[in-house]
Amino acid sequence: MHRARRNLRVGTFNYGITYFVTRFTLIIASAIVAADQNLSGGGASWLVDWVPALSLLVAIGTAFDTWYKPQQKWKGYMESRDALADLLIQVNQGLPEEEARTKFVEVRRQHRRNNVF
Repeated sequence: MHRARRNLRVGTFNYGITYFVTRFTLIIASAIVAADQNLSGGGASWLVDWVPALSLLVAIGTAFDTWYKPQQKWKGYMESRDALADLLIQVNQGLPEEEARTKFVEVRRQHRRNNVF
């Protein structure tokens, strides 16, 4: 159970970082692409040269976000991590071993059904 808890903690962290980095990058890049005509006369005119590359980045990033679904996976990993943490608290408070094993199998089954897609 402790190894599964560690894996869920690492997965939660990784999907959280992936989600926020992807979203932040998409927001900034799409804003630059949308403002390309307004940027040409100001101090950030050098960004206009990057608009084609940023357009491609936005398209690829959006496809990645749609296919990989880091937000849903992050949320699912957090829920599974919290359920396992609750189970470990119950075990430390004297939950019988057989009941703990049954609940652990159920947490893993729900995690795989809901978060591995």
